[in-house]
Amino acid sequence: MRALLCWLATSWLLASGAHGQAMPTDERGRVAFYEVVPADTLPAGLLYAHAKAWLLRRGYALTTTDSAAGRLVATNAFAVYDRGYVTKKLHGKMQYQLTVDVKKGRYRQQFTDFVFAYYHEDRTYRFVPTSKTKPLEEPTAPGWQKLWDGHRQATGQAVEGFAAELKTALLALPKPKPVAQQPRQTADW
Repeated sequence: MRALLCWLATSWLLASGAHGQAMPTDERGRVAFYEVVPADTLPAGLLYAHAKAWLLRRGYALTTTDSAAGRLVATNAFAVYDRGYVTKKLHGKMQYQLTVDVKKGRYRQQFTDFVFAYYHEDRTYRFVPTSKTKPLEEPTAPGWQKLWDGHRQATGQAVEGFAAELKTALLALPKPKPVAQQPRQTADW
């Protein structure tokens, strides 16, 4: 009997610790993805222009644009789903903030302030946001833990993809301007 109780207690402790994956956090304890990327030959002005163009092209809402300090702050959201690949059903959107700081030869990207906003179907079968939100820092979700862990994992994968796209866009070397060729002069004129 005693061995059974010890085994049950151990398995309960292990199961309770298994909820939620460890996400990278900042000094405030909030989930944050942070990277400093070297860009050896590119000036700060060009990095800033590339970053701003990428943010606008991707549909980010710019909240702060400071070209003198080389700082861009933007917000965006991406959809997360609660079913398989064939029959996807929108469960909500993960809202986040992206900060890009540029300096000569390097830039810093920070993905922070992740908040999950619930969506539900209205009476016309459209998905609309509710007023409920859940910060990504919360590791538990009673009743839908497996789905929440999937959302947390999808967030990590999405941020890695966004960071790779941003790196590709910022480190793209500008195309050299074509030199206008002079028309050939014929000998008779």
